[in-house]
Amino acid sequence: MENPNYYAIIPAEVRYDKKLRANEKLLYGEISALTQKNGECWASNNYFADLYDVTAQAISKWILDLAKRGYIEIEYIKAKGSKNIDKRIIKMVSTNIDRVSTKDVGGYQQKFKENNTSINNKKEEERKIENRKSDLSKITKYYEDNITLIVPTIVEEIESYLEDGIEAELIITCIKEAVDRNHRNWKYIKTILNDCYNNKVFTVERYEIKQKEFKKFKNKKQDIKISELKYSNDFSEYDNYIRKEVQNE
Repeated sequence: MENPNYYAIIPAEVRYDKKLRANEKLLYGEISALTQKNGECWASNNYFADLYDVTAQAISKWILDLAKRGYIEIEYIKAKGSKNIDKRIIKMVSTNIDRVSTKDVGGYQQKFKENNTSINNKKEEERKIENRKSDLSKITKYYEDNITLIVPTIVEEIESYLEDGIEAELIITCIKEAVDRNHRNWKYIKTILNDCYNNKVFTVERYEIKQKEFKKFKNKKQDIKISELKYSNDFSEYDNYIRKEVQNE
């Protein structure tokens, strides 16, 4: 494996953060090295796992911990026409540093921090991170209280839904729906969430409206075999019916 030849940078606030494991601080330094080329890190969990001889699950946990502490930002790129995650981008957001440049002096490289981020932008970014951490914490607690112990891969997918604009309360509502129907598994919950996303249902209010509309639809069309639907929240057939009604008017 070809190792990056950039210097790693671990700021004081990361080095002395007692809530981080030693390996998480080391991983932060590795990410900082990989982001020096173009400001982004595309490396996978398997890449880091091979580099440090640990499991991909351990790497996933370390990365999530760094994100929760506000030191990195994670962006998920989905495959075209799918909700499946294709790539992950990691960016450095700590210590108000946009990027780190190198300058050759006497055969040695010295690091110069280029601080181009305004105070207002930093505060806004911090607010977003705190809100996302709070939302993720609420969802995780509800999931573990009602389903089972959550794993890092599910946490990453929940973060992806939050980034797509689905509010935390709606995610919790979908988990509750699965519990009420005795389908206590992430696959079923994800099916409901994907249907919400595909039908542009991002809030609990919109979800409840769709539910009421769907119940009216079922009452009006008794000849529809409800058993053929994926589940009672499948809005797609309802939407197709509405389009036909509008065309006939």
